[in-house]
Amino acid sequence: MTEKSNLLDDLKAEAEKRYGVGTVFTGNEMKKDPPRLPTGIFSVDYAAGGGLPIWGSTCFWGPQGGGKTSMAIGAMQMVPRICWRCFNLLERCSCSEPVLKMRTMWADVEGTLDRDWAAALGANPDDYLVTLADYGEQYVNIMESALRADDCGLVVCDSLAALTPAAEFDAPSEDQFIGNQARMITRCVRKLKQRLIRERKREHPCTVLFTNQLRIKIGVMFGDNESMPGGEGMKHEFSLLLRCVKKALKKDGPDAKFLDATRKMNMAQRHSFAVRKEKVLTMAGIGEFVRVRENLPAFELQKGMIDDYTTVLTYAKEYGVVFKEKDKWRLFEHTAKKQDDIKLFWKKRPGEYFLAQQEIIKRAKERLGGAG
Repeated sequence: MTEKSNLLDDLKAEAEKRYGVGTVFTGNEMKKDPPRLPTGIFSVDYAAGGGLPIWGSTCFWGPQGGGKTSMAIGAMQMVPRICWRCFNLLERCSCSEPVLKMRTMWADVEGTLDRDWAAALGANPDDYLVTLADYGEQYVNIMESALRADDCGLVVCDSLAALTPAAEFDAPSEDQFIGNQARMITRCVRKLKQRLIRERKREHPCTVLFTNQLRIKIGVMFGDNESMPGGEGMKHEFSLLLRCVKKALKKDGPDAKFLDATRKMNMAQRHSFAVRKEKVLTMAGIGEFVRVRENLPAFELQKGMIDDYTTVLTYAKEYGVVFKEKDKWRLFEHTAKKQDDIKLFWKKRPGEYFLAQQEIIKRAKERLGGAG
């Protein structure tokens, strides 16, 4: 009588039979680097290794005015612009199968999503759904259900700090709830993370993006006095954590053009970010960008655009995306006499601009040896 084998390969076969394909797999079957959803902001995408990791959760957190919601809208406007099989722009899709398109579910917990501002950032209202629920648990259930939808690629929760447990609505305002919201937030993050794992097993590409606010610990004399609503447990679930803040414009430098002396206001905002946690490949720890608030025809800039053309051109030359060819500069099939002509070409052709950004990031990852 032949003795039945008891090997890990047998466990793999039994687990897949009992729990489904993808429950157990070998290390060689894992991807080196997960696909990414770009945010449309070069400095963020470069630092994050291409954007938000698919089948992972990302959190933008920081003080008010840090640009968290606008960065989330930037990711949302990229969802319908890429093929979710090859993660290239639709016009550059390399798939043998039909293009796979996705949409976004936006949980507007703070109730502050502005349709006009979202449109200025490039988000088509037909490509996303918005939910306004009665209390926190409803938001969690709706977001978890959205991830199950075959055409949902991104779920945004704006923000975790605004999630309010149902128990707080049913009790008098003077009642205290110690740790009640933190437990609900941690449960929300854990539940959505586990749903992402299930969607990964059935090869449904999707990701979750959270925003969170900043709190200050009272009485801290030494060390970091900053904290996030939701406690410490939720931080372990994030694949990527970025701290986002607003910075002053450099009035004596390149930002001088954004100062309106007549109205005494800034026509753009400068933001900075720092990667506080990464469980995926990243290529920088900090970065900055400038977002235009109003149309500036004199500089070929429109409301909502990111003015990072000089930065992208610098990186494009470093990685050979833009190079000198005799007396001209070449970018793919396009040639220009001056470098400023390339920046002007990008302003008029945002699709070509994003293609250049993708190529830069691809070559940078190859140079690091971390391309998936």
